[in-house]
Amino acid sequence: MNRFLNKKRLATFLILVISCFVLSSRAEPYLAFKNNMFCSGCHVNPIGGGARNSYGAYYGTNVLPQNAGSLTQFDTGNITEALRIGANFRTNYTQTDLKKGEDTQTFETQSGQLYVILQPKDSHFSLYIDEQLAPGGAINREAFILTKLTGNNILKVGKLMLPYGIRLEDDTAFIRQATGFNFDNSDNGIEWDWQTDHTFVSAAVSNGSSGLTNNDKGLSYLTRVEYLGNNWRLGVSGVYNNADLGTRYQTNLFGGFNWLGFTFLAEVDAIKDKSISHVAGTYEEQRISFLEVNREVIKGLNIKATTEYFDPDTHISENQRVRHSLLLEYTPFANLQIRGGLRDGKDIPQKISGNYTNIFAQLHFYY
Repeated sequence: MNRFLNKKRLATFLILVISCFVLSSRAEPYLAFKNNMFCSGCHVNPIGGGARNSYGAYYGTNVLPQNAGSLTQFDTGNITEALRIGANFRTNYTQTDLKKGEDTQTFETQSGQLYVILQPKDSHFSLYIDEQLAPGGAINREAFILTKLTGNNILKVGKLMLPYGIRLEDDTAFIRQATGFNFDNSDNGIEWDWQTDHTFVSAAVSNGSSGLTNNDKGLSYLTRVEYLGNNWRLGVSGVYNNADLGTRYQTNLFGGFNWLGFTFLAEVDAIKDKSISHVAGTYEEQRISFLEVNREVIKGLNIKATTEYFDPDTHISENQRVRHSLLLEYTPFANLQIRGGLRDGKDIPQKISGNYTNIFAQLHFYY
């Protein structure tokens, strides 16, 4: 019976993959790595993700798809000289086979975002809004004032998704879940960015509580530095959050390079948290790592493979989690991407939900 079910799931996956050929950013950081640029090259927000700037709109219309859009009708998202909009919408089909427990199949709206940028004429200030419309009710993810200071300095004040590590599209990745820096976890504060041809530096101060107001007397301090070389990059991030429940330290090292048509991304994180055990003098340490490899086999079709590792408490042996994924990302036309893949998760036997095989397909509209 299990063999029959496995064959059935394999057949389902093959149908989904084949359908991608027949039909022949939140952020996708591998594109920045592949093209040897910073995220600011394609996005209004200098740290990446969210609304695309004019070049980002051009790239998504004429460079990324297999069939490029019309240059004469190219749309940058500008409604007027002062108003610009953008959007992302992702809808999924997911089939999960638990090693122990009941299997599931479901259709879902993963996310739907609307971006609004108001840049008054002859003004040094702009208003940036990232509003999540789905699933569920409307939720504001980002709302900040952005201003370009003298030189290469940029200042942002308001509700921010803070810069930390690689800004992956996949919020379920261990490096985004465990660290807390993902698209579902913004915070109120202030951020300064400085960029040259080869260096990008960010520093931020925030509440550290992911809330509208700070819930203790301490604040969170963050810095991120990235250096861009010739087809390679290296970066480091650090966080210090002095909360009443206990201090939390986070550091990471990230980078990537291009080699023989392959694009590699990697990140390792270390977390030391005294707020979890609530016992004076004790703390919890976590270790997380991520590796991603991308290869564009033909124009518009990318193969992505990832492997992840998470040790939620280094003081406990044999409690590590691992996850491996293989994805196809196909962009046949401008504004539409089709994704499908397999994902295998392994956790300790007692955690039923952590031991699974997952098949999924996704339609992604971007503008």
